[in-house]
Amino acid sequence: MIGQEKKTAWNNGGPEGKRWLQQRIFSIKTLSLVVLAVQTSTMVLLLRYSRTSSAENHQQYIITTAVLLSEILKLTLSLGFLHIETGKVAKVTFDRLYRDVVLNFWETLKLAIPACLYVVQNNLLFIALSNLDAATYQVTYQLKILTTAIFSWVILGKRLTPLHWLSLCFLMLGVSLVQVESSTWNDNNSSIKASEAKGPLGDSDPLPDSEDAPPPDVNEAHPNTEVSWLLGIFAVFVSCISSGFSGVYFERLVKKGTQPSLVIRNIQLGLFSIVFAVIAVSSDWSSIKEGGFFQGYTLTTWGVVLIQAFGGLIVSVTMKYADNILKGFATSLSIVMCTLVSWLVFGDAAPSTQFIIGTTIVISSTVLYGFAPQATAASQIRGSHVPSTDSPHKVQLRKRSMSDIV
Repeated sequence: MIGQEKKTAWNNGGPEGKRWLQQRIFSIKTLSLVVLAVQTSTMVLLLRYSRTSSAENHQQYIITTAVLLSEILKLTLSLGFLHIETGKVAKVTFDRLYRDVVLNFWETLKLAIPACLYVVQNNLLFIALSNLDAATYQVTYQLKILTTAIFSWVILGKRLTPLHWLSLCFLMLGVSLVQVESSTWNDNNSSIKASEAKGPLGDSDPLPDSEDAPPPDVNEAHPNTEVSWLLGIFAVFVSCISSGFSGVYFERLVKKGTQPSLVIRNIQLGLFSIVFAVIAVSSDWSSIKEGGFFQGYTLTTWGVVLIQAFGGLIVSVTMKYADNILKGFATSLSIVMCTLVSWLVFGDAAPSTQFIIGTTIVISSTVLYGFAPQATAASQIRGSHVPSTDSPHKVQLRKRSMSDIV
């Protein structure tokens, strides 16, 4: 009935049709699409720029310190939101924290695993974008859809429709095409650099990856382009596995445990995230002791910290109005934006025909996965659901929005 009304309003044209179109263009879902695409693209591009610009200045900031600062800021923001939610009364805020976080200790403790994986995932994000261009990272990172589907099938017993499996197969095909093209480009680039390093008599200076050169730490892109590409791809793959498992694990917790507010969930996650982030920072203690905690920090670095903290909270609210189809379109827009900016602004390699074909396949499979029909009520009783690729706070919001509809 609603679909028929929409069709009638569109076909009639005139003021009613224009009004219907304006409502759709300026709707909350459209705004959510724009926010998701812009936030994802800005985060990837700004982080990539912060790593490459600091490398040119021969002083890179330490990855673990940036992750720790973003987690501290995120927890601070969540505490501020809780204070506003409780009427800006300090006693009520502390009582709420004591009741929902301290007294509810076992439920809070269950958030340690996704918090640990979240910190690992954030650190891997920095490593990946230190060694890969933004476009290759964005395309490859869509493999998190595949890992989430597999973990949902194994842990939650969910089943996928044939259309879902078809989209996942196309996803793997598209990512493979992109990686083969990127690997070929890096091989050629390494050969050119090796030939340029040779002197007039054919001898060459020691290459950066020779035994005489000190090995770079994780905060720097590897000087050898082949090793750099492999390190970046490995970081993305591990990040996809971490993202898939943490999302499914949290979905299992939400279904079997209590469901506190979104703010409380973010505070619980933030407490453990800071603990694991501090542990990660301790591994770089020698570098921090030598150059300081804020070594290599620029305005761009602080921008990355801020967008990581604010961006996650903004997206968590936006996801209340987003569905799988909208997320697929947002991802597609983000990939296109990252590819264009990476090529035109950052001076990365121009996208080849094979890269464009692979990216098109990835975008199409992502949208197809979102368009795949949801499980019917009967299949849900049998445990056949479509897996979710949402992060913990997004799963929580989606469940609340469904309860609001009911």
